[in-house]
Amino acid sequence: MVDIRVAIIEDHSLTRIGMRSSLNEQEGIQVVGDEATASNGLKLLQSTKPDIAIVDIGLPDRDGIWLVQQFRESLVSETAAQTKVMMLTSFAKEQMVLAAFAAGADSYCVKTIKFELLLEALHITHEGQSWIDPAIARIVLKHTRQGAAAMVKPSATQTVTISAIDPEQASILQADPLTNRELEVLELIVQGYSNNEIAQKLYLSLGSVKVYVRGVLNKLCASDRTQAAVLALRAGLLN
Repeated sequence: MVDIRVAIIEDHSLTRIGMRSSLNEQEGIQVVGDEATASNGLKLLQSTKPDIAIVDIGLPDRDGIWLVQQFRESLVSETAAQTKVMMLTSFAKEQMVLAAFAAGADSYCVKTIKFELLLEALHITHEGQSWIDPAIARIVLKHTRQGAAAMVKPSATQTVTISAIDPEQASILQADPLTNRELEVLELIVQGYSNNEIAQKLYLSLGSVKVYVRGVLNKLCASDRTQAAVLALRAGLLN
């Protein structure tokens, strides 16, 4: 079994050491290094080019957004793209949640995530899909509804723009837009509801919900519900 090579950039020593120890105990996972600052973390990512980089957005010298941007800009694009980024953020700080989402990471986790879910997110991310914590999705959805999703400011000197979907996806949606019912289903997907819960809330049969979910995934060119949620939030489909 090929190891998933992981690098951890986290300034809280107990969290970093605990994460490193727990991940190294898992079959098929190898932690290639860990650092506590963005500057040292950048050097680590450049030297090891891990499969997954777990990056805390709130680092002491520079934030995780800067680290991710610098890493991707410092390497040949296709080489840097091989490293998937899981951004860690604090659920309690709304602006940091928005900044983490805007950073363009592959997956988004709150720092209070249980290890079992972190492990699930890591494997999903390694497979090329996105994982987004429902708590983060709810905050971003609230922000888009307020009409302020175009910009978020993680610091006084830096502004990050939430990127939209790519032109091909946009053209598909333009040719075959989501129906009102599909938008209702999509909003509940973003909020983390299961098919059964969606059926109860919208007074639909479970079979009908599955049909609507499949339609949403097809129109968004999404491979799963999590990816559909990320695309929906980035594209501002739920204003």
